[in-house]
Amino acid sequence: MSVNLVIDGKEIMAQEGITILEAARRAEISIPTLCYVKGKFPERACELCLVEVEGEDAPRRACQTEIAEGMRIATVTPALGKHRQQRLAILAATHFGDCKAPCNLTCPGQLNVQGYIAHVAKGEYEEAVRLIMDKNPFPFSVGRVCPRFCETRCRRILVDEPVSINHLKRFVADWCLTNNIDLKLSCEPRTGKRVAVIGGGPAGLTASFYLARKGHDVTIFEAMPKLGGMLRYGLPAYKIPRKVLDYETNTILAMGISVKFNQRFGETFGLDDLKAQGFDATFLGVGAWAAQPLEIPGATLPGVMSATDFLRLVAQKKVEQVGRRAAVIGGNNIALEAARSLLRLGVDEVTVIFSKSRTGMSANQRVIHEAEQEGVQFLMVASPVKIEQVAGGLDMELIRMRLTEPDKRGLRHPEPIPGSSNLIQVDTVLYSLGQMAFSDQQLAASRLGETLSLSDGNCVNANVRTALTNREGVFAAGDAVSGTRTVIQTVVAARRAAENIHAYLVGNDQVEREERFNFHRGRSFDDVDLRNFEGIKVKLREKMPTRPPATAVQDFNEIKLGFSEEMAIKEAQRCLACGCSAFERCDLKRLAIEHKVDPNKTGMGTAPTYGRYTGHPTLTVDLNKCIYCQRCANSCEYQALELSCEGFDDQGRANGIRLNFNERCVACGRCAEFCTTGALAKKEAIVPVTGETIREVRTTCPYCGAGCQMILRVKNNTIMEVIADPEQAPNFGALCVKGRFGFNFVQHRDRLTQPLVRRHGLLHETTWEEALNLVAKRFFDLKAMYGPDAIAGFSCARATNEENFIMQKFMRTAIGTNNIDHCARL
Repeated sequence: MSVNLVIDGKEIMAQEGITILEAARRAEISIPTLCYVKGKFPERACELCLVEVEGEDAPRRACQTEIAEGMRIATVTPALGKHRQQRLAILAATHFGDCKAPCNLTCPGQLNVQGYIAHVAKGEYEEAVRLIMDKNPFPFSVGRVCPRFCETRCRRILVDEPVSINHLKRFVADWCLTNNIDLKLSCEPRTGKRVAVIGGGPAGLTASFYLARKGHDVTIFEAMPKLGGMLRYGLPAYKIPRKVLDYETNTILAMGISVKFNQRFGETFGLDDLKAQGFDATFLGVGAWAAQPLEIPGATLPGVMSATDFLRLVAQKKVEQVGRRAAVIGGNNIALEAARSLLRLGVDEVTVIFSKSRTGMSANQRVIHEAEQEGVQFLMVASPVKIEQVAGGLDMELIRMRLTEPDKRGLRHPEPIPGSSNLIQVDTVLYSLGQMAFSDQQLAASRLGETLSLSDGNCVNANVRTALTNREGVFAAGDAVSGTRTVIQTVVAARRAAENIHAYLVGNDQVEREERFNFHRGRSFDDVDLRNFEGIKVKLREKMPTRPPATAVQDFNEIKLGFSEEMAIKEAQRCLACGCSAFERCDLKRLAIEHKVDPNKTGMGTAPTYGRYTGHPTLTVDLNKCIYCQRCANSCEYQALELSCEGFDDQGRANGIRLNFNERCVACGRCAEFCTTGALAKKEAIVPVTGETIREVRTTCPYCGAGCQMILRVKNNTIMEVIADPEQAPNFGALCVKGRFGFNFVQHRDRLTQPLVRRHGLLHETTWEEALNLVAKRFFDLKAMYGPDAIAGFSCARATNEENFIMQKFMRTAIGTNNIDHCARL
């Protein structure tokens, strides 16, 4: 019989005898719950599924209350909302774990760092690169020059040393290059919208990549003869080899992006020209190529130039005589790379001059150390006063500096010390005092400043959130807006700009922002309880193979040689996997976000209470995450989980939780799929999904003839895990250990994907046609010599029903025997 009722104003007809929760779900009305398992009830309910029933004095539990004729139910009211917030805050206060790993959170690009490290540990290198390129299309370059913000927050440092995250990024990218891998990156259907991208450097290429993936037609207008921007013309080849950069840019162009070279913005074309050509939007990513001028007498003499101009000449192999002695003024990365390049061009003595102490240099400390190892000298707290041309070179007058007392902002500034001047004689002077998008000379020679709003520092004014400039449909990001930043910061800015351009093109007002909700086991190292690392053995990081400075300085070949595969896997296995592998399916997190409960304000677990259990064949157990919903025990049809607690506090939270797997456990892993928090996790499912697209492919388990229905969760070309639908016949969510965990053979690196034929005692790859012809001939010979009954056939346990049918037909009709059976019967 059917029952008529109203839920949230919606009239529905439902089957008599079912609960309010079941009726609501069938009507696609969501009622929150953390403990529901059909037909089972925990010791203490989560109380989130309470609903208001008209005529009842108190709210009722939707999971227990049966529907009745004419019942009117409200699932969302202010009182219920407040109650759910309170209950979620109470439950969250016992949950101790990290949603996202600290490395993920520290990365400016918000890359799924833990995820791609896990792929490396499993040997899934292609998938690691695809995961990186979801947020960063420059795994080759960033893997070589990133300042590694992520490594500064790696908790492995509390055990021994941080994981070499960036070297792993570089390894998987280089592996794809070496093995000529087609990453098969997908694009959305074409939109018909056209976007002009000005600049083919990191910002322009990043924006182009993500706009092309969204289905837009992208054309890059590049001033130089090759793509790469500062990656090619500002970073020497010993940092990023040119064949690597070419492969990387070609991978991006493979998305269907067009390029026009030798197109100088403000000279050969302008914004109005692009609009007239029919472009629907424009992205400005011209970088910051113009150097801040050196404003001292003699700054325009021959032999004096900006470090950026010098590095561009180095990249184009157009450097003329630079002499035996050189000075580089500035303390940033550009200055340091110019100094190191001078040594490689045969300069005997290179001195970096900086107005502050070494700690005040903005250059990366690793770069400073490498430059010093190669022979670059440093003259600190000194500043140039003037340069004069003399016989045999240049005389540069320097004055010593000292730091002032702190100003109102607490900053100390260099000031000259009277009477401390001295002269040094050099042949070449380079300077790097900061960068701008446009020089004063460029602006004077064009009308850019009249049509485009610029900052006092000659960079483009753009909205921080939307990247929109003062011109309609014109967006800007990267160094052109911010001045010089790291490559990863430029990539992030351009990717977000691309998201806003896409929203503009398709008519969306809002760009979806990544949720920053996070449980954590300590924000800083001081907050992290060292009991988290009990049982973890010291295992020092792999050392990057590096050319000795004395050898490296002799040419522009790459200095750091990269991890071997063995080194990469060992390094990836050092990862502590701080983030939760159940990130995307954690019901506690999802409901806390939906009900605006912030555990950073309401409270969360602050220290581990339980040890992590890894003795189960297929699962790991971390009871510190457990909220005692008991769904794991209640979902087990074998009653294999013995879950109990010592008692409950006055708010219904469990104390002294105990979990034991008894002899009835078949290691099927179903309990992990019912876990609401990730306290139970599959050992094989170590890659957290933090927003990546997952396809769910429904199929039939091929291991036996039972026909169990299963769902393959697939990311790009990789099966992440296998789950089952508890509502689908014939297995209703049940899968054996083979069904749920036996999929690894599909992507195992040793799996044969080509037939092998033995010739002269050795196996050789061959075509399917040749292999099948050989097998057919051997069957024909055996049948002719010994008769058909001398041949028996067995169908593989992984074969489908259709394949089994064909196999028995083949044996009975082609061979002529009834000697056919199925391996599972044995």
